Amino acid sequence: MTQSQKNVMYVSNDLGYGDDKGKFGGVRINQPTVFVRIYESPSFENVDWNSTDELDARVKSIFNYLDVSIKDKRYLTTVAAANSLKTLTTLKDDAPTGKAHSDAALIIPLSLIAGRAIQEAYAEAKKNETEFDPDEVITVNVYMTTALPITEAGTKDNDIRPEYKQRFMAHQHLVTVHSLGKDIQVNIKFKDATIFKEGEIVVVMAIQHGPADFQKKLINKVKHVKLADGLVFNDDALAEGLVKDADSFMGIDAGQHTVDISLFNNGSVNDYSQSINQSMGDVLDDAFNIYQQQNPNGTSLTTSKDFNDIWLKAVEPEKAAKSTKERLAAITERMLKKDVIEAVDQSVEPLINQILTKVRYLISKNPKLQIIFIFGGASIPLVEQYHLDQRIQDEINAKKLPIPVVWVGKEYAQNMNEMALELFSAMQKARQK
Repeated sequence: MTQSQKNVMYVSNDLGYGDDKGKFGGVRINQPTVFVRIYESPSFENVDWNSTDELDARVKSIFNYLDVSIKDKRYLTTVAAANSLKTLTTLKDDAPTGKAHSDAALIIPLSLIAGRAIQEAYAEAKKNETEFDPDEVITVNVYMTTALPITEAGTKDNDIRPEYKQRFMAHQHLVTVHSLGKDIQVNIKFKDATIFKEGEIVVVMAIQHGPADFQKKLINKVKHVKLADGLVFNDDALAEGLVKDADSFMGIDAGQHTVDISLFNNGSVNDYSQSINQSMGDVLDDAFNIYQQQNPNGTSLTTSKDFNDIWLKAVEPEKAAKSTKERLAAITERMLKKDVIEAVDQSVEPLINQILTKVRYLISKNPKLQIIFIFGGASIPLVEQYHLDQRIQDEINAKKLPIPVVWVGKEYAQNMNEMALELFSAMQKARQK
């Protein structure tokens, strides 16, 4: 075999406890962060290499069929794992001491990089009107940007990030991809791996240097925040300055299983920044346990997934039921929603109190704080259902501090780390040219 088809890939990898999001070689990816160890080929690998249409379709959808071998162990990852009906390993299961030490932190991005490298090599062969040779080793040189939760990343005196970086950089990674029915080897060499702290990079990159339309919406929000005594800024220049140029600010990044709270002072991140090692994912787990205790007999919600599905429906507008069957189902669902919401309401309050306590503490450490931003996927229910932004604002207003609390909004909340990492990756790519 020869190491031909060499190329460079820029990767922005937002490895979350729920999903891995980012750009891999220019393609946006959003995949569940799960994997499962396997010992035989799955049935979906019966691909007819004599059928160009079938092969084209499989390469195009390769991220749904990732079956890889890494260091003599074979895994289904992301969608393929989720669809396998086998017992999954989630990132949370795999990371009791943090993402940096987990197997998933390597297995999942390596499988995605390998899948994308095959897509690129296959497209290149088509472009050159040559046959794609599965026996040729594909070599890819990767520049990756990723992040760790603040607490997991360590402190200035005990920074975990260099060790995490070495997991990628110390040697080349050979990934064998079985997804097309033939063993295709991808040799991955990391030219660089930049590791940020989650939440900290968001304000600096995604907010202060983000898309103009996004910044415009934030500026408008800042203008209309109600401060103490009902005052509002209503000052375009001041609001724009707080969004684009603030040098003392706080970012609250509420993910699925962590809440990262970053504090900046005079443009530099403060060592007081910290994480809460739980979030809405844990709240829902606790709420499901409460629900089971309160409804021991005859409950139809027997799994946490059933419970979560009802909770998601509970926060969405009801659809009009038409048939008798639909009307009866709607009544049953309405009864379940009430119990589910009560259980979540009980479980969420300790998390909110933890966030408020941390915010109070961090404000005391930076009396010159200018603005607070709230983002992350879990910020959606925390703000929309439980008014986290207003509860923080009320505490600030009680102290007569002119600090606006701004939620980035539902449209952007889940993708802020991803946006920040993509922006940095694009800058890195531009520098290499």
